[in-house]
Amino acid sequence: MINRIAQLERREKILLLVGAVFIVVVVLIYGVYDPYRNALSRAQRSIATKYQQIDQVRALQAEYLALQGQMNRAESKLVKRSGVSALAMVEDIASRIGSRENLSYIRPQPAQTQGEIHIENLDVKLERLSLQQVLQLLWGVESAQTQMQIKNLRLKQRFDNPAQTDLTMTVSVFRKNR
Repeated sequence: MINRIAQLERREKILLLVGAVFIVVVVLIYGVYDPYRNALSRAQRSIATKYQQIDQVRALQAEYLALQGQMNRAESKLVKRSGVSALAMVEDIASRIGSRENLSYIRPQPAQTQGEIHIENLDVKLERLSLQQVLQLLWGVESAQTQMQIKNLRLKQRFDNPAQTDLTMTVSVFRKNR
C-alpha cells in the first residue's frame, strides 16, 4: 500500500491527503463533537427542568405547611362534646352584638357524626338587623372559640326600613366525639 502511495503523482497525493483529512474531520464532527454537544444540550435542559421541579416542590411545601397550620388551628378549636350546647353558643353570640331581642328562632337540626367529628346544625333567624350587626354576627361565628361554620346565609332587606335586614342562616358546630 505504501508502494502504491509512493508511485502516485504529487497532485494525487495532495488529493488523497485532502480526502483523508476531510474524512477525519467528518468523523470528528459527527462522531465526537455532535454527540458531545447533544449530550450537553440534554443535560442543560434536564438541569432547567430539575430547577423547575425544585421550585414546584418548594411551592407545594409552603402550601402544605399553610394547610397544616390551618388544620392545627381547626383542630385546636374542636372541643369535646361535653361543653356548652351549640344553641347556647349561637344565642351568646347574638347577645354579644346586642341583637338577642331580634332573634326569631334557633331550630336544631339532626346531628351528624363523621368519624371522630360530631356536627350540630342550627337554623337561625334574626330580624331587623343593621349591616353592622350582621357583620358582627358573622365575625362572632367565624372567631368563636369552638369550630363553627356558616353553611347557608340569606339576607333580605326589609320593606318597612331599607337600612335593616332579616338574616336566615344555617350554622354548623363541629366537636370531637368523646
